[in-house]
Amino acid sequence: MRGLLLTFVLLAATAFAPAQAQRALPGLAEGLQYRYIDNGQPYRALPPGMVEVAEVFAYTCPHCAHFSPMLEAWAKQLPAHARLVLVPGVFSRDDPWSRVFFAAQAAKSLQVLHPRLFAAVHETGELPRNADAGQILAFAGGVQGSNAAALKAAMADDAALLPKLKQAYDFGVRSQLEGTPSLVIAGRYLVLGNSYESLLANARAVVDALAPKKKPAPPRAAPAAKPAAPRS
Repeated sequence: MRGLLLTFVLLAATAFAPAQAQRALPGLAEGLQYRYIDNGQPYRALPPGMVEVAEVFAYTCPHCAHFSPMLEAWAKQLPAHARLVLVPGVFSRDDPWSRVFFAAQAAKSLQVLHPRLFAAVHETGELPRNADAGQILAFAGGVQGSNAAALKAAMADDAALLPKLKQAYDFGVRSQLEGTPSLVIAGRYLVLGNSYESLLANARAVVDALAPKKKPAPPRAAPAAKPAAPRS
């Protein structure tokens, strides 16, 4: 009986070890630099070895507006194994700001519209925070470089929009987010920080800790022995 109990304890410890190793990141302090998300999953699938850095944001959030250009500059310095993904904070399927984000993505106009939407709300006052879909669409369609016709069609395409809205909503729920902007890395690590700068510094530390392990180089073959000189 004692032997069986010992075996059970050892098996339980072995089963629990991977979860512990996955939770802990070398050189980082959980609770100070990141919070581990139980049962967390990335927003979308990436190739093996790639690490997703997901920013959950809202166009109506002033902190997100200030953070966005800093994040963009930071992302340009990411290592090859990491990729930034933008995720709108979805609070309902009818949220016009989230809908216009995905519509702009589909219309290949997001690159030009993303900073302009922030500016329209927080700098120029061209859009109120409670703008409806019609107001946002009219503004976005008039931005130079956007595809107004494709944007309008994408905003009306519920069959394409609703699954994306649900995916973003589900990601926010399972990541246990409490506000925006939030950075979630690999779906399991919510980055912590008391300033934009510390948030980005801690995010980079998590990204580096999740870098794929380099395979050791194969041992070099021993040099061939020189043939002995013939005896005279």
